[in-house]
Amino acid sequence: MTRTGIEPLPGRTPPTDPRAALATLFAHQVTAGPERIAVRQNGYGVSYARLDRWSDGIAGLLTAHGVGTGDLVALAAAQGPSTVAAVLALIKIGAGYVALGPDVPAHRQRLIVAQNGPVAVLAQRALDPGAEVTAAPRVWLDDEPEPAAPQPRTPRDTDLDTLVFQVVHTSGTTGTPKGVRIGYGAVLNRLRWMWNAHPFPDGSVVGLHKPPGLVASAWEMLGGLLRGIPTEAFTHEEVRDPELSVDRVLTAGVTHLFLTPPLVDGLLSELDRRGRCTHRLRLVTSGADMLPAQVAHRFHTLLPDTKLLNLYGMSETASNVAAFDTVALSPDAVTVPVGSPVAGAVIEIRDRHHRPLPPGMRGEIWVSGPPLALGYAGDEQLTAERFVADREGTVWYRTGDVGRWLPGGALEIVGRADNQVKIRGYRVELEEIEAVLRTVPGVTGAGVFAESRGDAQELVACVTAPESVDSATVREHLRGQLPDYMVPGHVLRVPAIPLSGNGKLDRRALAVAASAAAAAEAAHDTYRPTDEVEAAIVSIWTELLGRPPADDQQRFHDAGGHSLLAVQLANQLEKTFHQHFALRDVLAAQCVQAIAALVRQD
Repeated sequence: MTRTGIEPLPGRTPPTDPRAALATLFAHQVTAGPERIAVRQNGYGVSYARLDRWSDGIAGLLTAHGVGTGDLVALAAAQGPSTVAAVLALIKIGAGYVALGPDVPAHRQRLIVAQNGPVAVLAQRALDPGAEVTAAPRVWLDDEPEPAAPQPRTPRDTDLDTLVFQVVHTSGTTGTPKGVRIGYGAVLNRLRWMWNAHPFPDGSVVGLHKPPGLVASAWEMLGGLLRGIPTEAFTHEEVRDPELSVDRVLTAGVTHLFLTPPLVDGLLSELDRRGRCTHRLRLVTSGADMLPAQVAHRFHTLLPDTKLLNLYGMSETASNVAAFDTVALSPDAVTVPVGSPVAGAVIEIRDRHHRPLPPGMRGEIWVSGPPLALGYAGDEQLTAERFVADREGTVWYRTGDVGRWLPGGALEIVGRADNQVKIRGYRVELEEIEAVLRTVPGVTGAGVFAESRGDAQELVACVTAPESVDSATVREHLRGQLPDYMVPGHVLRVPAIPLSGNGKLDRRALAVAASAAAAAEAAHDTYRPTDEVEAAIVSIWTELLGRPPADDQQRFHDAGGHSLLAVQLANQLEKTFHQHFALRDVLAAQCVQAIAALVRQD
């Protein structure tokens, strides 16, 4: 059965050139209110006129380096006014960008550069990847160069339908990240859907949460900006710390936020902790992972006048292709659907023979229409496998997600058809982690699986290796080649990696072997607390990480903890000891002994 999200677009039909449409929309806002605040961060506001001059200056420096229509540049920057100016500069000259985020190890950055061949680097000096990653010429975003008219040059790629706005990197099965090419047309299509379906009321303020390397960042950077709505950019610390995040939401009067489910949960916990407080939130969109039903119910209890949308999409569909207004969720629901197609998307559920299935039957989700990306950078074979043309010439993206149409017409996600998992909102191919594990000195075999811990998925790695290869060594090696969310929380030594009858990794048997190995290690290494305070901390630690600390000096981060789990650690400490613990203090403490000292000092 086919479902479509075809909707009339506001205003007149967009011009053939979506890049020109984006540039024109910004120019209109500059003319309409040059002194209005366009972007703010930490109380520092940049007007539309200043942002226009700033982006013109960057565009002039880029063209002086030979960058023009169809080229790609590397962007090494955090979310904020200078990054918005950089993206506007690229729109003005018709170039695209590939992000080199500070959380991406240098080894992985080099792979991304080799795959995409950026001709220049737009960088904040503190985040410059260095010459060992790329020697391409730099344009510094810390400065505000004087405007200069971009120098005309012959475009490398004049096909407007294939003009790349952004290349987003996701996990790949071969040990190399996949670069998804997002077109200007798909970005404009996504913006117009939101403007039409959820127009901004007067007094709106859009929160900019996402770093530029994520596909959803385009909406946050441009969604409000191109409609004359001020954008409030959160700092990295504000994004990861619910206390600081809510401070920013309240002081800046933020009305629109796009959060992952764990961040929605963190927002609710912090608002609940503060009790009655005045906020201006009107629309929160949740995406990138499964939204737990209990979080949606809790949301409407705490924020009854705020809309919560559950969105579905991925990098290959330039963000979102389905949406569900959670106000329609039944009180006894245990899962949250992703709703109906949006943004012109066409969605079908198909069987293994590629035939459409009727409502209620499970199958792979296929998507076609304007949201589709342009394929994978430098990988025609993978593009052909995932972006499939039918007899009529329509291109469909095979998502690998398994879903079904519910009786009311909403789409429900029920699993995956492959070994891809969602970790902290990111799609992860287990095979990529296994490929990197096999490069660890001493490791002769490796297998990875994801286990559920509460509402989240956590990675567990098993290796065959001598006793001299410990978990800390393996995780340190992985951190040098993989982003933090792809580093397994647990690394266990097992006698052998179990294989199925056809010689493939048996992940179910691997989970059984991992359980036995974890039990043996816990019995050998378990730390014995010295008092009731340490005992309570060890109990919380074990609940969050699935195993107790090895000793009183083991760091939470080294034991498999990460920033989102640290938020839960701080919350649980507060509930247990009836004290408030700032996340930054908990992150600084890390080990049981230091956390206990933190408790006792209050």
